[in-house]
Amino acid sequence: MSGDMRVTSRILTGLVALAGAIAPQALADRYADYWKPENMAKLMCPSVHIGYLPSVDNCSAAYQETVIEKSAPGTYFSCNNFSNGYIGVQELAGKREDGSPVRVAIFSIWDARDSGDNPHAAPEHERAKLVQRGENVRTERFGGEGTGGKSMRVFDWKEGEVIRTLVIEKADGEHFRRIAGYLMNPATGKWELLSCWRVQALRRGLGGGCGFVEDFRRNIESKKYERRATFGPAFRWNGQQWIAATEFRFTKDGNPNTNINCRFNPQRGFFSLATGGNIAEEADFKVFETRPLPVPSSAQEPGQDVMELINAPLMPITEYEDNGAEIK
Repeated sequence: MSGDMRVTSRILTGLVALAGAIAPQALADRYADYWKPENMAKLMCPSVHIGYLPSVDNCSAAYQETVIEKSAPGTYFSCNNFSNGYIGVQELAGKREDGSPVRVAIFSIWDARDSGDNPHAAPEHERAKLVQRGENVRTERFGGEGTGGKSMRVFDWKEGEVIRTLVIEKADGEHFRRIAGYLMNPATGKWELLSCWRVQALRRGLGGGCGFVEDFRRNIESKKYERRATFGPAFRWNGQQWIAATEFRFTKDGNPNTNINCRFNPQRGFFSLATGGNIAEEADFKVFETRPLPVPSSAQEPGQDVMELINAPLMPITEYEDNGAEIK
């Protein structure tokens, strides 16, 4: 095993431990005092979100592009938060031995119903079940924010690089649906599977989407660092055509800190979100407002490679002996 692969193996096997070590009180109870506004203000940056409009509730595929301008340890950049899950990239709190950041991709699906925060309490028939996972992807059940199935892999994204994500839903008989998450590998220009899950179809369609920036380190120091990313284009497939997001809604969580903003990025032609550090509020685009793009987007619709994934037959269900990717 090469040195790089040993590092990758340690990262993959440590992902669960790293995540579990962050804000254990929050993971244990969504409604604990930890989440009171005054406590959030002391510990973390506000979470900021940008909604993709118009909402296309019956969409069966969602394509997004995100460019991260500035990151910090313990940051999640969600490229798309949809009705049954989310997909994006993270910079974890730890560092590699050479001091470089540990960066990953994540794709998660919630169970069919909200059964609380204990991943073992959800009824077996309502759980999201793994169908397939991609190469070097680690999967497990999660709790603390509802319950479901999570997949993660090392993904050394870089500031200024376009991150492309894709989520596809397909019917699996009358009562189930499959939801798969893909990540574009910038080195090969190919889509790579993160994971595919089977879940009860209490509803159909991915619903409306949004991007967000979250500080999950939450250790007082973390709120001192700026995070910024630009979100768009965002396209939704309704079974007949791609519908582009042309309006964007800026929102935040209950954290009363005001070092946030949303502003137009002329280089990308879309809006950026920022939180933490010395960020100043923008007078032009205030929180809880909705704005159209000031300049019409020239973004191209997803290509034939995406349509091939949308039209592909259902993946065979694979049985896995463990919850981790084997590194050879």
